[in-house]
Amino acid sequence: MGRRLTSKFFIAAGFSALVGSAASPAFAQTAPATTPAPADAPKTDAPKTDAPKADASDPVERARVHYERGLQLFNEENYDAALFEFERAYELAPSYKILYNMGRIQRQQHNYAAAMRSYARYLQEGAAAVPADRKAEVEGEIAILKPRIALLTVKVNVDGADVYADDIPVCTATIESSCVGKSPLVAPILVNGGRHKITATKKGYAPASTLVSVVGSDTLDVKLDLVSYDRPPEKKSNPWVVPTIIGWSVTGLAIVAGSVTGVLANNARSDQRDAVARFGATRDELDAAKSKTNDLGTATDAIFIGAGVAAVLSTYLTIRAVGWKGQSAEANVQVGASGVRLGGTF
Repeated sequence: MGRRLTSKFFIAAGFSALVGSAASPAFAQTAPATTPAPADAPKTDAPKTDAPKADASDPVERARVHYERGLQLFNEENYDAALFEFERAYELAPSYKILYNMGRIQRQQHNYAAAMRSYARYLQEGAAAVPADRKAEVEGEIAILKPRIALLTVKVNVDGADVYADDIPVCTATIESSCVGKSPLVAPILVNGGRHKITATKKGYAPASTLVSVVGSDTLDVKLDLVSYDRPPEKKSNPWVVPTIIGWSVTGLAIVAGSVTGVLANNARSDQRDAVARFGATRDELDAAKSKTNDLGTATDAIFIGAGVAAVLSTYLTIRAVGWKGQSAEANVQVGASGVRLGGTF
């Protein structure tokens, strides 16, 4: 819409009349931008320098002071402060007419979700008392605002948790607060397009939060899971245990295999010596005995080298498995021409 909000939207009704059942609305009917301000509207060219003080014990009187202060701040174009004053006035002496004032300011501030809430409450609380033309106007505004907001359906795994939007840390504001209530929520949260942080908190539980990005007309489900501080932490399996077991198993099998081939190599070497010493042994028999001895010896050496490497790797895996919880373990394996070297720090 983009039109500048000016004092022509207010009329100078007395606060006692405002909170009464027969009072005229706090804002005048919507008028074209060229329409002059009503004669009884607050004047912006002579602002008061002595702001009213809310020192009365009567809540209605205090509400009147906040309402008049809101008008004064509005005329000074301090819309943020004026909105807070109207909120306080509503908290002290609720009147559905103030909700209309707030909706107009929030609409001007492009806070479409807040304006939607204020207008909806205005129609709900005013009910049959809302004039037909004002009702039509507000319903028209709601129709414009609806496609500009998003709906977040927040589900929390624990009932009775406080739900917040965008880190507003209080749940006490009557009107405009992003704290929307306790789980389970009975209705979706209305938010403006953009990025929002949704949080749930409850005593005895770790807070849960998530970031969502939405545009107008989006509908999004948000799930928050609270974790009790009393619940024991979930035990995680040590990822190094299985590799360590496999490593030492391979090492053990390699040692056994190397031992067997070593015995066979010794026997083959003994057979080779007997063949050489035996009178009448042929060249083929001597070559076969020598080849068997060499093959078994080579296999034994290779197996024991593999067993050594497996043992080194298994040691490294053992260090990581032992140091996985509560300790910082670092190890490294270096293989070079001089052999295999293991190093580590704990």
